[in-house]
Amino acid sequence: MTPEILTIVVGIAIGLVLFLVAVLILRARRRRREAAELQRRATTREAPAATSQLDDEQLVAALMAAKQPEPRAKEPELIPVPDVPAVESGRSPALPAQGPDRSVGPVVRSTQAAKLSGVVEAKDRIRILIVDDHKDTRENVSRLISFEPDMEVIGQAYDGRQGLEMAIEMRPQIVMMDINMPDMDGITATREMSVQAPYSQVIIMSVQFEREYMRRAMLAGARDYQTKPFSADDLISCIRRVYNATRPMVEQIELVEKARREPEFAIARTAANAALAVPIFVVYGPKGGTGTTAIAINLAAALQQENNNTILVDADLQMGDIPVDLNVVPKTNLSDLIGIGKPDTDHLAKVLLAHSSGVKLLMAPQKPEQSELITGNLMIQVIRNLKPAASAIVVDTATYLSDHNLALMEIADFVLLVITPDVVASKDAKTFLDLASGLDLPLERIALVINRATMPGAIPTKHIADALKVPTVYQIPDDPKLRVTGFKGVTIFQLDGASPGATAISEMAQTLLKRLTESAQAAQPVEA
Repeated sequence: MTPEILTIVVGIAIGLVLFLVAVLILRARRRRREAAELQRRATTREAPAATSQLDDEQLVAALMAAKQPEPRAKEPELIPVPDVPAVESGRSPALPAQGPDRSVGPVVRSTQAAKLSGVVEAKDRIRILIVDDHKDTRENVSRLISFEPDMEVIGQAYDGRQGLEMAIEMRPQIVMMDINMPDMDGITATREMSVQAPYSQVIIMSVQFEREYMRRAMLAGARDYQTKPFSADDLISCIRRVYNATRPMVEQIELVEKARREPEFAIARTAANAALAVPIFVVYGPKGGTGTTAIAINLAAALQQENNNTILVDADLQMGDIPVDLNVVPKTNLSDLIGIGKPDTDHLAKVLLAHSSGVKLLMAPQKPEQSELITGNLMIQVIRNLKPAASAIVVDTATYLSDHNLALMEIADFVLLVITPDVVASKDAKTFLDLASGLDLPLERIALVINRATMPGAIPTKHIADALKVPTVYQIPDDPKLRVTGFKGVTIFQLDGASPGATAISEMAQTLLKRLTESAQAAQPVEA
């Protein structure tokens, strides 16, 4: 490693350490404030909770008195209350004293009065499910939510399995989910819920604040993370924030469910294909402009020549370029799988496209905003359920490390790290390799692909390999025909199968398949 790169790496590391220390200090202060706030609110709300029935009756009497100053002949007279205190909810204004100029407006804005007067109809309230193995926690959270006129708790579950069943049956819009629970923990329940009940948005609540818990929760599909103890204001604002942010997505899911049709054709499946170990290759470039998509396309074409039924998945969900490079106009894409629960092979058949090279294509959403509807767990379900219909799966990814990319790397047989032979791309590759050690991604599952390795001014492949210390390295020559394929909408093998680029990619595909075959044979038990 050169001194310049080492200086940059050390500077980044020091900056990250200082940032983490500052975050931990701020979080500790916030937790102390929240604990004090929660204790204060608990003491101030006990008295109103005990007399809520009486306050409700007084509010009804006040409203009736304001609307009907003179009682009807056959109806009992309602005696107005001279001075009614407001029910405390942490945000509602106090009820003004009765007088000649008193209006109903301030009374209606009171939380309990809004519920009683029907300002927020039941169909317009945010439906919330609480999942926690501690009854006290469920009751406390439910009590805090009950003060809000536009929210209602529709159910409580004591573990993740019951919470998943209730979410499928009751279709809540928000699920408050604890992490540590018996039978099925909150992370597993969130992962299953994101597939089987995608209309329910999960907010994790936990006493744990380790980054690993947050990473696992977000990777599973959680929308927010609240650390216990939290204040009532934080809880309510979090629910509103998640609800407002995901409301368009939920509405689209509901429309998709209504418009769901039967698949136009079915994928052929056999017992032999189902039992066959289908390799998954995730192609990732930490720096843009290194030819990651071109490598993914032509690797899929090379695998198609070795074994039929190769599937190429465009997992660059916001800015996928495969339709442009292959000159196809996709009528279906990944967004068509939203809202169907677990997508099986019959559903996936509807969204696969055929290319002239023989490779089947699964395209990214056409609109960037639709990518928010696709979770990392949904991508895992899609890839796994494509296996019975494929001999190999190649996944093209975006340059940023999203939860989709991380989820795909976890199930990949090989992660192909694509770079060009320059300092910036090598530095980005080193940053990724440092992160990979913390993501349980061993170097044995990473292959370094140096694209345009023979271009003018290139750093020698040996120097890059020695610096990055990756055991598996492939180099693709600087072949102009690789760049031309994108303009013609074909693969390098359709343009010129004997070109240097085609030869290098074909050899890479054969080597990768051979390594996987040898690994599978070595893993089989030896008969005595």
